[in-house]
Amino acid sequence: MPGEPDPEVLTLDQAFRAAFVMADQYLELEREPDEGLILFRQYLQSDPARWDDWKAAVRRVLNDDAGTDPLTENLHRE
Repeated sequence: MPGEPDPEVLTLDQAFRAAFVMADQYLELEREPDEGLILFRQYLQSDPARWDDWKAAVRRVLNDDAGTDPLTENLHRE
């Protein structure tokens, strides 16, 4: 909601849905979206392994071994 502060914490479900919505938003904006992103979105929506893959990705980030941080180059972080 506009004007409301961003939450400090999300559940795994909320974060997963946010990633899915972000992919949807990007695909809606692009006239000719990348086929890989289309396939990734389909995977997020339909592949039974997606939940285990998501939890593994979250664990990697929490253990700080996910590699580069895409936010450091593109966003101002406090």
